[in-house]
Amino acid sequence: MTPSEIRTYFRELVDEPDETFFTNEQADRYLNIAYGQFRRAVQNIDPLIYASTAYFTLSSSRELDLATTQDSAGNYLLGNSAATDKRLMQLVSLEAVDSASDTAAVLYSFSPVSSAAALTATRFSYSLRGTKLLFSGDTSETMRITYLPGTNVTWSGGTNQLDDLTMFHDMIALYAYAQYAMRDGADSGPIQRQIGQRFAALTEYVQGRNLESASYVAQVGWDDFAWR
Repeated sequence: MTPSEIRTYFRELVDEPDETFFTNEQADRYLNIAYGQFRRAVQNIDPLIYASTAYFTLSSSRELDLATTQDSAGNYLLGNSAATDKRLMQLVSLEAVDSASDTAAVLYSFSPVSSAAALTATRFSYSLRGTKLLFSGDTSETMRITYLPGTNVTWSGGTNQLDDLTMFHDMIALYAYAQYAMRDGADSGPIQRQIGQRFAALTEYVQGRNLESASYVAQVGWDDFAWR
């Protein structure tokens, strides 16, 4: 579905034709919240579907401030200068690579730890504190951050599909209606049941769309850098 088709469906669910009572600006606000919910739901099933990458080159650094340091493409990922569709919403993985390219070879991977204190006990680890990435040791590599970015959707757009999960875009309108029903004090029981059914179908689709992955057996071992 295109953004405008999703908005039209949402307005049909709301069944409020008076745009002076329920404006498109209000509808777009609910749709933005709903699309964020939809993306997070997908992210929890497969972290890479909406993932983006950013590259930073460090020189003997133990930290990287994502609010004051631009990536190789000139973007900030956090802070007031971060663009809406570039802002880091969830960090998926952090790797040292041999070049600022999505085809770059991985030199080693970093493991997340829950506190800055744990950095001293875990080699090749990181901790995200506020806008800063803290590392377990001095780092002089090109770093690849894989992350879930924010979005910037024009809901009146009617040319291109919103994204590639087109058969589940009705869920965005359903999530948006749940937001509207909360404001309106309406019973959203049928909507919540439909969301549950559609989420089950979404989970089955996302987990099964790469059919051969279910039979893949990983070979792992240990060396001085990371699991292979």
